[in-house]
Parts: sequence; C-alpha cells; structure tokens
Amino acid sequence: DPVAIKFQPGSYAPTFAHTSELKVRGGEPETRPLNPQTVAVLPLHNQSGDPEEDSFCEGITDDIIYALSRIPGLNVIGHTSVFAFKGFAGDVREVGANLGAGTVVDGTVRKSGNRLKIFTEMLDATTGEVHWAQTYERPIEDVFAVEAEIAEAVARVLQMTLAPPVSRGLVRSAPNMDAYLLYLRGRHAWNRMSADGYRTATEILERATSMFPSYASAYSGLADAYTYLAIWGLARPREVFPKALQAAQQALRLDPSLPHVYSSLAAATAFYEWRWDEGIAYARTATELEPSYSFGQHVYGLCLMARGEMDEARECFERVVDLDPISVRAHRLLGLVLYFARRFASAEQWLQAALVLDREPAETHYMLANLYMSQRRFAAALELMERCETGSPDPLGLSVVGACHAHLNRREKALEIAAKLSRMAETSYVPLRAFARVHLALGNMDQTIEYLARSLDERAFFVTFLKLDPEFDPLRGDPQFDELVSRLGL
Repeated sequence: DPVAIKFQPGSYAPTFAHTSELKVRGGEPETRPLNPQTVAVLPLHNQSGDPEEDSFCEGITDDIIYALSRIPGLNVIGHTSVFAFKGFAGDVREVGANLGAGTVVDGTVRKSGNRLKIFTEMLDATTGEVHWAQTYERPIEDVFAVEAEIAEAVARVLQMTLAPPVSRGLVRSAPNMDAYLLYLRGRHAWNRMSADGYRTATEILERATSMFPSYASAYSGLADAYTYLAIWGLARPREVFPKALQAAQQALRLDPSLPHVYSSLAAATAFYEWRWDEGIAYARTATELEPSYSFGQHVYGLCLMARGEMDEARECFERVVDLDPISVRAHRLLGLVLYFARRFASAEQWLQAALVLDREPAETHYMLANLYMSQRRFAAALELMERCETGSPDPLGLSVVGACHAHLNRREKALEIAAKLSRMAETSYVPLRAFARVHLALGNMDQTIEYLARSLDERAFFVTFLKLDPEFDPLRGDPQFDELVSRLGL
C-alpha cells in the first residue's frame, strides 16, 4: 500500500519516490534498482514557436510510447505520468527516480510548413549518460517512418529483438496529415480525463470519422470517448454505449492489428452487451498485442473485476500503477478493487494518494465518500462532498450528500435532495444511481429496487458491480435484488 506522496499538481518536477519504493513489506520500504528496460518517453519540446503545435508534439510523443509499448520485454511508462514532466529541464536522474524508469527518451520537434525536424536522445536514467542521439529532417508526411525509426533505435540499443510482424506494426499510419492532426486533437481532449474533454473528443472524432471513414484509429478513439461518457454517467448509457460499440466494431474491420481496437471493443462488449467471455477475450488480446498500454490493462482489470476475479483484477491495476505511477486514474482503480474486496483501510490509502496527485477530480472525492459511507462514517463523507462542491451540483455527489443526511436522521434534508434531483432530471441527464442511493439510505427498498431495475435496462456501468458493491449490502438476500443480479449473467 502507498505511503505519503509529495506531488504538486501542475508541477513539472514531482518530488515523490516511484511507486515501487512506496510499497511496504514487513514495515520497511521496498526498493529496487532502475531497470533499463523500463522506458519513459518525455513529452517532446515544441520548438515551432506556435503553442497550437503542442498537440502535434504530444501526438508524436504518444505514438513513440505506443510503438515502444508493442515491443515484448519493455515496460513503457504511460501518458499521464510522463506528461507530468512536460517542460521539465532538470536532471534526467530525477525523472528516473520518480517514474522507476532506467531509460529516458527526450527530444524536440520543430514543424515549419511541410518540413519536420525531430531531435531525440536516449539517456541512462541512473547516470545521465547519453546512449544514443539522432536528428531527423524530413517532409511532414514521413512522421510515421521517423517514429518507427526512433522506436527501433531504442530497441536496438537495449538489445531487444524485433520480430518482423512487430517491426511492421510499430506505428499507426493515417490517410493523410489532415486526418492525423484531427485525430491528435481528439485524443488530446480525451487525455484531459474530464466531462468536457470526453464531450469535445466525441465531437472532434465524429468529424474525423466522417471526413476519413477509412481511419481505424479515429474510430477507436471515438469508441473510448463514448465509453467514458457512459461509465461516468455523463450521458445516457443506452444512447452512447451503442455508438461506442459501433465505432469499435468499425475500427476492428478496418485494422484488426491495432491493439487499441481490442480494448475499445472489450469495454463496449462487456459493459453494454454483457457478453463477458467475449469482452474478456478482447481485453486479453489488447494486453498481448501491446503489453505496456496502461488503458488496455485498465479495461482488462475492470472486466475481470465484474466477473469477481478480484486477485487477477488487482494484479492488472497494480500493473497500471507500475506503468503510469503518477496517474490519478491508476490509483483510483486500485482503491476501487480494494473497496469491492472490503479492504477499506487499504482502499482509503490509494484514494487518498489519488487526491494528493490531484485534488480536483470529482470522481476521486465521490469514490472516497462512498467508502466512508460503507464504513458508516457519514459525517466524514458529508464533509468531503460539501467541501468539494463548486459551481453547478453534480448529481452523483449530491446523492451522497442526500444519503448522508438520511443516515444521520435528517430525513427532511434527504427528501429535499431527492426532490432537487428530480427537478434536475427534467432538464438534464441524471444517473438513476443517484435516486437509488438516496432512497436506499431512506429505507425505501421498493423504490430502490425500481431504480436499480431501470438502471439495468439503461445499461448503467455501476450495475455490473452490484454483486460486489458494499453499498448494496442491505439488499442482499432480497429475492428481487438477487433476480436483478442474476440478469447480468455473471
């Protein structure tokens, strides 16, 4: 379990030790030497003098990460963690120590008209020594070839053997540069991991798939954006999950060799169609094709967790933390699986660590408040949710407040919140879980069952964990609740 982390959100110089040094065994911190085959690709510096080119530089960085992630034997640090070092100009050894990476790739990009100049270097994160450096000056259309050459050079220096199929599939191509730039803008929005970011990503990637219908990566990105709108209750699942499934299926038809396609398809197949064996098989394929893709491990772990394979799911999420040690999402996932396993103290540590990494995401506060309620720490849950309320109320957060009031014998306040949620539902989408939570806390079991049944019909993400979630323990043994659980086919 993690100990205290010292990280300032927005800082380009995190000051905490890598996760491997935070795990405690027998009361003593466990440390390990940096492995040169664990690689961190820092965001390539934009030297074009135009901030609008930042997303292009980020895209090249992500593509190099993608290419290296496909090489068996390498562990490649994920997007969130390396992008915490965007603009970092300090000692590369600090990067290695923070991310647990023995090798760091750094560089610059200058885009001028249709010409591209990319400088990259590969450094030993233990000594700071440069192992390899190269400058590429090419037409912009050659960007994919350059990305592949960089990945192959890193593999060669690390003495990794590339089989021909791996070498050929290292990078994703695009129909043309306009398509690629549009795709990069969509992924850039998705990487913000916010409601606005996911909605913006769907708009951009819908345009990309409309303009370039043969572009598999754009369909895969679109599927991921729609999936996250459904998972976090930001849109009606019955409306957006089918769009995610359709986009993922089209991506598979266009390019069955693309690893991201399989994680996109796994999420929609498992959590919308409830075809669990097929969803898990897709997720496993994604991790086999791209072992270091943290989001692929994330999806695989969620599928395993829904099936109740808790140890296997926890191993996946631990792998996500190893691959993306500064990722809020990675820490939340470990907190979630431990919460479902009723290891509340350990779950709280991981969720608190996520808050240290970034205090802004409402999802982290919401998950922590849920945990407090399962421990009957209602005053603490209420204080947490009220403290993080800003601007327009979030329905799920508001439902936690209502449930806490009900448990604290403030029934009138709880009923007021239930009424407020109903008014909100008249003009915008309110997840049915919000109503179920408040009525469960009020002891209105028939209404709770009704909202849960409607949630199943709507394919809400949370219902796939009804069998595990401690919040629904008061309903266990109720024949109506057990019938709802059986409908999932788990």
